[in-house]
Amino acid sequence: MPRKGSTKVRTGCLTCKVRKVKCDEGKPRCQRCETTGRKCDGYMLVAPSSSLSWHRPRHLFSNIDDASERRALQFFCRNAGPFLSGQMDPYFWTHLVMQFSTFEPSVRHSVVAISSLYEQMHFSPASKNDLANDRLALRHYNAAIRQLKLMNNEPLVLLVCVLFICIEFLLGNREAAIQHCKHGVFILKNVEASYPWTREHLSPIFRRLTLFPFFFALDNTSFPKLDLDNQIPRSFASFLDAQYFIDGIITRTVRLVRWGDDYRLKDKRHSPVSPKLLLEQDKIKNLLSEWSARFSDFRKGPSALGSPNERLCNVIFRYEIARIWVDLCFVYEETAYDRYIDKFRYMVGQAARLESQQKDTQETPKFIFEAGFVPLIYYIVIKCRCLNTRTQALSLMRRLGVSRENLWELSLMYAVGRRFIEIEHDTLLDETNQPRSTVRWPGLPPDEMRIRDSTTDPMLTKKVDEQGRETCGRMAGFFRRTVEGAIYLQTEFIIETT
Repeated sequence: MPRKGSTKVRTGCLTCKVRKVKCDEGKPRCQRCETTGRKCDGYMLVAPSSSLSWHRPRHLFSNIDDASERRALQFFCRNAGPFLSGQMDPYFWTHLVMQFSTFEPSVRHSVVAISSLYEQMHFSPASKNDLANDRLALRHYNAAIRQLKLMNNEPLVLLVCVLFICIEFLLGNREAAIQHCKHGVFILKNVEASYPWTREHLSPIFRRLTLFPFFFALDNTSFPKLDLDNQIPRSFASFLDAQYFIDGIITRTVRLVRWGDDYRLKDKRHSPVSPKLLLEQDKIKNLLSEWSARFSDFRKGPSALGSPNERLCNVIFRYEIARIWVDLCFVYEETAYDRYIDKFRYMVGQAARLESQQKDTQETPKFIFEAGFVPLIYYIVIKCRCLNTRTQALSLMRRLGVSRENLWELSLMYAVGRRFIEIEHDTLLDETNQPRSTVRWPGLPPDEMRIRDSTTDPMLTKKVDEQGRETCGRMAGFFRRTVEGAIYLQTEFIIETT
């Protein structure tokens, strides 16, 4: 279940299901700790304001004598935790994780590792994070793993699993992050019904985490198996409520898109779609329609007031893109996307409005744990064949995106999206993303010019160009079709710029 719209109690025993107080030696205590199965040591320390910005970590972690560890915890509180959530609710990172770190060593060691890696990326965004070059992160990540092996507590293991995924995101380790995700989903099934706090705080995160393996896993054996029964309630109690349900529908949609790859790109292109997949397609369409109706009602009510523009825009984008995804998941002809040009223009207009509202002094993080605007705007760039709209989207991707959004890398997505436009319109773009050569297809390019899909090498490599300059980039493959309809792979070295 998602978090409800009622006011949260920010004090009391962190791990207990019910806030119960009784006097015991002059300090408040709960009766039985739901998470650990034993009486807890009293109420956890909480920040006096809505956001954690602690100036004296020694007072909060009085048992920590290591100066580098205290400094890392302070950096996390001030500079990492508040930004990791991106456009999502930051409560997990700014409150829950920090509170658990005060009494769970595995959580604390993980936070120190994340903080050190985040700082390395924050001040050296061009360099790749490497545990071999970050002894503090390496030491604490190993310590967290050792502590986890001693832990016989599935809810806490699940929380630490999220932290381990974050560490692997920061390191760029796709396979390790995917394995942690699969393991976490398996544990979630066992504990979700018994521990309300896992349903409230961890289920929404894993609903979103299950998306990235569908894009980055090598094959479908790495796809997580999550129970995605998305029966929409009669009304949404809060914005987080609406977000929770659209997250589940999107994961279900992307899973269907992956099942549809055979009909769009492989040997089933001319075969009838299986009734099972068509039934799933209809179910998702109905769920999206129900969600849209409930969300429209919610936005008319008082509960919608105060929803941050970024979160609202992000949710609307995900809904609109899911609509297009589910409609065309089995369609071979790329020209079918032309029916949605008005939708693409609408989203680009919303993105431009959001970008105009941002302050120049607003700090932009170099990494967020959640997927933000990069994959959403990238989708517009590669599927909208209106030249003016997609070049505007390409520029907005750079201005609204974060350098790294879990495994999505802005520099790579920008370079690949730019090459999509150049190939399909048969032109070259200048530094402002405007054509600097004759555009062969200024209107909508024919189907045989359009790219079906793409793939990129995860490893960044260096090459020397004809002028002797060193460039960084990756090999990319573009799935295209011949005039006769055969699919072939066009490979290129894509240069990335920061």
